[in-house]
Amino acid sequence: MLTMTGTTQTYTADSTRWLRQLALSVRGRLAAAVALGELAGILLVLQTGLLARVADEVIFRRSAVSALLSLFAGALGAVILRAAAAAAARRTASACASKVKAHVRAECIAHVARIGPLALSGMRAGEIAHVSVDAVEALDAYFSRYLPQRSIASLLPFTILAVVFPLDWISGLVLVLTAVFLPVSMIVIGDQAHERNQRLWGRLALMSGRFLDVLQGLSTVRMFDAVRRETAEIERASREHRTLTMSVLRLAFLSSFMLELISAVSIAIVAVISGFRLLHGTMAFNPAYFILLVAPEYFLTLRMLGTLHHSRMEAISAAEQIQEFLGRPVLEESAARVNAPCVMRPPVITFHGVSFSYGAAPVLSGVTLEIDSCERVALIGASGAGKSTLLALLNRFARPQQGTIEIDGVPLAALDLAGWRRVVAWLPQRPTMFHGSVRDNVTLGRRDASKDEIRRAMSLARAEGIPLDTPVGESGLGLSTGEAQRVALARLFLRTPLLVLLDEPTAHLDAENAALVSEGIQELSSGRTTLLVTHRAESAAGMDRIVEIKDGKAGPVR
Repeated sequence: MLTMTGTTQTYTADSTRWLRQLALSVRGRLAAAVALGELAGILLVLQTGLLARVADEVIFRRSAVSALLSLFAGALGAVILRAAAAAAARRTASACASKVKAHVRAECIAHVARIGPLALSGMRAGEIAHVSVDAVEALDAYFSRYLPQRSIASLLPFTILAVVFPLDWISGLVLVLTAVFLPVSMIVIGDQAHERNQRLWGRLALMSGRFLDVLQGLSTVRMFDAVRRETAEIERASREHRTLTMSVLRLAFLSSFMLELISAVSIAIVAVISGFRLLHGTMAFNPAYFILLVAPEYFLTLRMLGTLHHSRMEAISAAEQIQEFLGRPVLEESAARVNAPCVMRPPVITFHGVSFSYGAAPVLSGVTLEIDSCERVALIGASGAGKSTLLALLNRFARPQQGTIEIDGVPLAALDLAGWRRVVAWLPQRPTMFHGSVRDNVTLGRRDASKDEIRRAMSLARAEGIPLDTPVGESGLGLSTGEAQRVALARLFLRTPLLVLLDEPTAHLDAENAALVSEGIQELSSGRTTLLVTHRAESAAGMDRIVEIKDGKAGPVR
C-alpha cells in the first residue's frame, strides 16, 4: 500500500500510481479488451472500404448488383464480425473492472477488521460505507471504459492513417493537424474538473456519514424535537452537493461540446477539400468517399477518450478517498510470531505494566495484575477508569502502548488471533443483534450447531422461552433489552469458551432480566477464567476476587 502525503499534488500522483498497479493486476484482460477493440476498428476500416467500393461501382461504373454480391457479403461479414468483436471487448473490459472492484472492496472490508473496533469507533459508519461502496464503484468506468479506450485511441487512429495516407496524403495531413486540438481541449478542461471532483467526493462522504447518523439516531432526534433542524441540515448539504455536481457536469458537457465542435469542423474541412478536388478532377471518387466515411470514426475514437477523461478524474478522486482509508493505522501483528501451543485450558492471564491512552488522555498507567486459571475476577471502578479497555486489550481490539499481556506465560501478541478468539467469549453492555431470526443470531459463531445444541444453549442462557424463529430487526428490533442480552449469552454457550469477558452485562436490565442473565453468567463462568466489569461491588456477587481500577492502576478492594 502506498504511503499518503499531505499535498494534493503528491496525493494525486500516488493515486494515479495506485490505479496503475491495479491495472497491472488485470493486464491480461485489459490487453484482450484492447485487442478486441482494435480488431473491431480494423473491421470498421474494412467495412468502410467495401462500402466505398460498392458506391463507386454502382454510381460511376454502372456495375450490376449481381456482380457486387461478393462485396455486399464481405461488408455484411465485416459488420457482423465487428459487432461481435465490440461486444466481446465490452464484456472483457467489464469483467476486468468487476475483478478490480471485488479486490478493492475485499481489501476495504479486510482493512476494517485490521483497524479494530476501538479505532473504528471514532469513524462514521456512513463514511466507511461510502468508501467501500460508492468510491469503489466509481472505479468501474475507469477500468471498463477509459483504460481500454486510451489504448485503442493510441492504436486505431494510426491504423486509419496508415490506410488514408497511401490513398491521399493531403487528407491524411488534415486529419493529423486537426486532431491535435482534441487532447489540448481535453487537458485544459479536464484539469479544472479534477479539483471540483475532489470537492464533490469529499462532500458526498460527509453527507453520507451525516445521513446515516441521523437515520440511526432517529428516535433521539424525534425525542429532542430536532427533526426539522436535521432535515434542514440534510437539505442544505444536498443543495451544496447538487450545486457542486452540476458544476462538474457543466465542465463535462463543455468538454463534450468542444470535442464535438472540433470533430465536426475537422470533418467539414476534409469534406470541403475533397469536394473541391473531386470537382477539379484531381482526386478519384473511391478514395474521397472512403476518407469521408472513415473520418468520423477516426475522430470518434479520440472524442470518446476525451469524454471518458471525466471518468479518469472521478476515479482518481475516488482512489484518493480509498487510499486515505486504507492508510489508516492498523493493529500491528507480532513481527516474530511464536509457535505457541493452542490454549487448551482456562488460561492464566498476567498484565505486566500495561499502559494505554486514547490520544493524549492516559487510561491505564502501568497495570500489573495476575488472574489464575478458572479464577473469576470482578473489575470495579468509576466510569472511564479503564475497565472496558482491559477487556478490549484481551480481545486484541488494541495493543498495549507499554507493557505486555501474557497468556500462560506466552505474550498475547504472539498467539494466533483467530485461534485466540475461538476460546474467548465476550458479552458487552449492548450486544449487537443482526437482521434475521433468533436462531441466526444464536448460531452466529457456529452455523453448524445442531438443534439439540441450540436448545441447550438457550436453556443455559435462561432464554428457552424465546422462539428461535422470532424475527429480529436491525439493532435487535423485536427483542427487549433483556431478551437480546440472553440471546447473546446463548451464542456464547455454543462456543464452549475457556475465557469469559463480561462488560457490565446487566447494566441496562430490570431486576427480573438481570437475575436471569446473572444466573446464566454463573453457569457460563463455572470452570472458566472470567473477568466481569461492573461499576458496583455488590454486582460482583459470586466472583472469587474483586479488583478496583483507579487512577489507571489495579489494586485490591479495601
